[in-house]
Amino acid sequence: MRQTTIALPQPGVPRPRLVAARRTIVLGVLLCAAGWAALAYAQEAFLGHRLSQQVSDLRHQNEVLAAQNQGYHRDISAINSGAADEEEARRNGYSKPYEHVYLVTGTPSPAPPSPKATPSP
Repeated sequence: MRQTTIALPQPGVPRPRLVAARRTIVLGVLLCAAGWAALAYAQEAFLGHRLSQQVSDLRHQNEVLAAQNQGYHRDISAINSGAADEEEARRNGYSKPYEHVYLVTGTPSPAPPSPKATPSP
């Protein structure tokens, strides 16, 4: 068997191959951590955008519902005051005794000519 002598570094000095491996491992860990942080930031940004869109949609729905509620409150107050009965009676052609009622209509469209019947032989 052949004996070889390997030159060992002095005690306390790291081996060159181990230094390069440590640097590569540390760099890989740092890159993974940076990638993970970037991905987490992108997810949070997307989630924030989606939530703000939902908030906007809900505010719009609330505005529509508020407008409907105001209409319902007007209808309820008209029913309670009796104005709704008067309005319904006017729609059906009733009027107060001292009022003159005028009916306003659009111009009638001309009727299409009717087909003439042909005599049977």
